[in-house]
Amino acid sequence: MSTRRPAILSIAGFDPTAGAGILTDAAVFRALGFHPLAVLTSVAAQGASGVAQIRSLPEEFIQRQLDVVAAEFNPAGVKIGMLYGLPAVKVVTAFLSSRKILAVLDPLIWASSGKGLIRPSALSLLARRLMPLCRVITPNLVEAEYFLQRPVGDVESCEHAARELARRWKTAVLLKGGHLPGDPVDVLVEGDRVYRFLHPRIAPGIKFRGTGCALSSALAVGIAKGKKLTEAVEFAGDFVREVLTKHYLAAADETIGFMDYK
Repeated sequence: MSTRRPAILSIAGFDPTAGAGILTDAAVFRALGFHPLAVLTSVAAQGASGVAQIRSLPEEFIQRQLDVVAAEFNPAGVKIGMLYGLPAVKVVTAFLSSRKILAVLDPLIWASSGKGLIRPSALSLLARRLMPLCRVITPNLVEAEYFLQRPVGDVESCEHAARELARRWKTAVLLKGGHLPGDPVDVLVEGDRVYRFLHPRIAPGIKFRGTGCALSSALAVGIAKGKKLTEAVEFAGDFVREVLTKHYLAAADETIGFMDYK
C-alpha cells in the first residue's frame, strides 16, 4: 500500500472481467496517480456477452467496508457506481451525509446488454436523497431519457435535459453524449451555466465497455486534484480519449473492456 499517493474511493459493483465496475475504477485511479480504495456493493456475473446474475452484498457488510476505509484513510474524493439495491443506497447516503467529501455519481440503470443494474425500489431514494449530496451526476442519454420519460436525441435536447435534471437533483449534471449520432457532445450544467464538450469519435466500429465508468472515475480524480468542474471534465475527457486511441490502434472490430490495453 502506498503512503505517498493520495487516496480516492470507488463504491461500486464487481465485474469479474474488469471490463467495467470497480476494477476499472481502480485501474483509472492508479493510472492517474491515486491510491485506489474500493467498497463493493454487489457482485455481477457479467462480461462482454451480458449480465448473467447479480448478487447484492448485505447492508451491514457494505457499512463495515466503509467503516474500515474511514478508519484508515481520508479519501480525497469518491466515485459512486452501481448501487443495486435499496440497502446500498441507504448506506452510501448516510456515509456522504456524515462527512465532507466530493462525490461523482454515475447513475447506472442498465448494462449495455439491457440488464437492469438497480432495483426500482432504490431509484427514488437515489434521486431524492443521494444525488443532492454529490458534486456532479453523470448520466448517459439512455439514463436521462429514463428519468425524464422522454427522448433525448440531439445536442439541443441534451441541454434541456441536463438543465432539468440539474434542477431536479439540485447539483451539477454532466450528460454524456456518447449515444448521439456523429461525434459525441457532453453537456455540463453547473448552476445557470451550460458548457459543451465536443469529442471526436475515436473508433466507430468498436464497442467499448466501461467508458462511462472510466470517465466518471477520471472526473472524480480531477475534482480531487482541486480542479474546477469544467477543468475536471476536460481532464477526464482527455484521459478517456487517450485510452480509446490506444485501444483503437490495438483492437479488432469487437467488444473490449476499457482498461484492456497494454
